[in-house]
Amino acid sequence: MADDDETLMTAALRAHFRSRSAAAIASEIQFRETLGQGHFGRVRLIESATARDAVVDHLKDLKKDAKDKNKDCEAPLTHSGFFALKIMKKSEIIRLKQATHVKDERHLLLNKLKNPFIVTAYHTYHDERNLYMIMEYVPGGELGRRMRLDPNKEPEGRFDNETSRFYVSQLVMALQYMHSDHIIYRGICTDNLMIDKHGYIKLVDFGFAKTLIVKGEDDPNSMKTYTLCGTPEYLAPEMVNNKGHGKGVDWWAVGIVIFEMLAGYPPFYADEPYQIYTLILANEVAFPKAFDGYAEDLIKKLLNADLEKRLGCKAQGAEDIKKHKWFRGLNWAALYNKQMPPPFVPELENEDDVTAFDNYPDSVEESGPLLAEDKQKAFLYWDHPGNEKLAAKEN
Repeated sequence: MADDDETLMTAALRAHFRSRSAAAIASEIQFRETLGQGHFGRVRLIESATARDAVVDHLKDLKKDAKDKNKDCEAPLTHSGFFALKIMKKSEIIRLKQATHVKDERHLLLNKLKNPFIVTAYHTYHDERNLYMIMEYVPGGELGRRMRLDPNKEPEGRFDNETSRFYVSQLVMALQYMHSDHIIYRGICTDNLMIDKHGYIKLVDFGFAKTLIVKGEDDPNSMKTYTLCGTPEYLAPEMVNNKGHGKGVDWWAVGIVIFEMLAGYPPFYADEPYQIYTLILANEVAFPKAFDGYAEDLIKKLLNADLEKRLGCKAQGAEDIKKHKWFRGLNWAALYNKQMPPPFVPELENEDDVTAFDNYPDSVEESGPLLAEDKQKAFLYWDHPGNEKLAAKEN
């Protein structure tokens, strides 16, 4: 689907869901398989025949409006009606002190982020127990799972240079886009890189994403934040040391991802997080003998504990990474426009194919306990952006 077509489709779906009450949306969706689960919820495949039918009319109106403004658009007039629904228990969000994180995730996905390598969110709603986020369904599953199960690779599961470069370059472009608006991701791991139906990646799970605050040039806290978050194996030393971190943590994590894709395991791993943190601070990377020389050089420059020397943290930012010899010959524009053949395209029997996902048992505790009325106020904004300031004032 062309970029203009995706924009129109997103606008049509968002308009449809905004026109429905939370109760109406809940009554009109059909729950399907579980796609994943986390600390305070799970992601389910859902089907909405109402959205599938209504989006046709919305797209007709949007196409007419676009043509009236002399815009060239040939948007497809159909949608599969399948979505991914992120379900989060309010009680667990409060218990784990994640209210700010989920609020930031919602704001960024609905209002800020639009990129071909970032998952699209269409709408959010809530009931007395849970928060819900309706997102695009990415049927190819997690890149990490694909890497581990690839029958054409070594038993430990790894990618070759070309395959790794294909996926990493998309991640670099997604981060460059986010960093240009001072947004850091902080959730990089191969399980948060998913494969769409065309074989390209989608960055998902923005629960740790944050917009950095630009302060005065002499303020040591400008463009820094201090929360320890993310997957232990991917954390940068400045985050482990709680010295304040910024965009550099994402580039460190890219170095970890490249190593993991090529080696089949991350450079710092152990049974306990504390042991992993010790290894990160020691920063002694043992490269396999057959490692590509350019890849090794790039990883070393990304895993530099000195932020002033870490690749990606200098004046040119991501451009310094893109110019590295490991990416030599890559057509970045063609890749951005999805004009390059991917190394793997999911073989889907139908639009609701879930074979790329693990099997999860049904949960009898999918809904959290009922919250007290005073605690419900913290989530008033979830149904409509206009309520966000009201919720902030009351809490």
